[in-house]
Amino acid sequence: MSSIKVMVPRLANMIAAGEVVDRPASIVKELVENAIDAKADHVTISIEEAGMKKIEVTDNGHGMTHEDAKLAFLRHATSKIMNESDLSHIRTLGFRGEALAAISAVGKVMLKTRLAHEVGTFVTYHGGVLVDEGSATLNEGTVITVTDLFYNTPARFKYMKSEAAEKNAIIDMFDRLALSHPSIRFHLSIDGKTVKETVGDGDYAHLIDAVYGRRMTADMTVFEESVQKITVKGYLLSPKISRSRKKDISLFVNGRYFKNYKFTQAVIDGYHSFLMVNRYPIALIHLTLDPNLIDVNVHPQKLEVKFAGESLIGYHLETFVKDALMKRNHAVQEAYEKREPVQETYVRGELLAEEASDAFQETVSGKLPEMEYIGTYAGTYLLFQNEKALYLMDQHAAEERIRYEHYYHALSHPKKARAHLMIPYELNLTHDDFEHLKEGLSHFGEYGFSFNETLAVTGIPTWLRDDEIELAVETMIAMLVEKNRIDLAGLRDRLAKDISCKGAIKANQSLNRAEVESLYRRLKTCRNPYTCPHGRPTVIELSEYRIERMFRRVV
Repeated sequence: MSSIKVMVPRLANMIAAGEVVDRPASIVKELVENAIDAKADHVTISIEEAGMKKIEVTDNGHGMTHEDAKLAFLRHATSKIMNESDLSHIRTLGFRGEALAAISAVGKVMLKTRLAHEVGTFVTYHGGVLVDEGSATLNEGTVITVTDLFYNTPARFKYMKSEAAEKNAIIDMFDRLALSHPSIRFHLSIDGKTVKETVGDGDYAHLIDAVYGRRMTADMTVFEESVQKITVKGYLLSPKISRSRKKDISLFVNGRYFKNYKFTQAVIDGYHSFLMVNRYPIALIHLTLDPNLIDVNVHPQKLEVKFAGESLIGYHLETFVKDALMKRNHAVQEAYEKREPVQETYVRGELLAEEASDAFQETVSGKLPEMEYIGTYAGTYLLFQNEKALYLMDQHAAEERIRYEHYYHALSHPKKARAHLMIPYELNLTHDDFEHLKEGLSHFGEYGFSFNETLAVTGIPTWLRDDEIELAVETMIAMLVEKNRIDLAGLRDRLAKDISCKGAIKANQSLNRAEVESLYRRLKTCRNPYTCPHGRPTVIELSEYRIERMFRRVV
């Protein structure tokens, strides 16, 4: 007797549901994506008890017939792809025909729907089984209500996180869905209270303010670029607004939110030197391309997308972000003001239980304002003033920025002229490093270095100073060891940062007025004069208004 048997459909659906429906936020995603595919321009989401008691999604899309409403709950039943060729150019968010079958397998679902000029209808499924059907009264569109989630799979409860965590996951999913469709009006209520709402007017500034909080777009950088047949549009919030996690870097392709480590890292690298270490930006990246160039049929949750030429797209994305930020004039960072501790402070759209100490922002025209040197504090901070404010410049950070940009630019043209050394430079390297150097001599030659038979340096690129030879060679050897090649983009940043830090003006190093004024003039020519290569500010502004508040002259 055979021990292998075909599962009954209900059991198969319950198992498959584990891939599609792992938490309430997954249900919100699937139902809202169906509403978007139905051409709705108004979608309302209502949640009770973190979705465990009820999830309801209402839309004004084109609705369904009674027969289609019943068929929609069958596994692999879909109106979005009909044949194999459709699978290679998917333009809808849903297409697998699994969502409603999976949701109904682990919960109680009522679907009410009405086509234009037709009578409304409803169907009810419990645990994947049709239990009721009939006529319904409603406006054109669809209402799907999911209750008693996981009532028939109690083991799933132990994998649920806290109620607060599940609510946050739903809000996060709402944000991604709303940010992917600025022309749709979205409304989210949790336990009877409106949490977020977008206006759906197509204005991205209004949308970002609705999702992240008011005035978030004040210093936003927007760019639109093309590479091959791909259009890249980015909305980059100010580097002054940063996060401790990467989750606010949102990626979209053809209106679909997806996750991609390489693209996320490209955005982070584009913000490099604008942010402190371990701080991450808020950025939205929209890719538009031919559906034939991507594969969205990777995972049932449809959050992974495969791209043709993914590495090339990532390389260009980093360049687009960096160039867009460099071109923009940003505000000089305002000095921090210490305030009295409070229990809760609303900061940039987030409720933070901490001591309220946030930056008072004030826009300064131009990349750096015109200002006059008036003195030095603590041997490190140069004091400047103009009619608007007092400025403190960190001389070490400023010099680091100047030198970093000089070397970064020089390394973008590695085949420039070579300076020959009259006396070969003897390197102080370990035996292993010399072996790596021997293996990578051709790489060093591409960057303007030459060596004699004993591996002493006989020629260096003209942009490199004699006292920086050892550091440059060590940095390049380290890259060869780590990656088995010298990556130009990585080398430019790493070497420029190492050299600029080593040779920059140090704290407590006395400067005369001519040296200070030279530092100021050179900093003004930088593409990003606001931060050092590590993201620390070079200049802090203390406005007259802020000073008067400190002295209680104004309130």
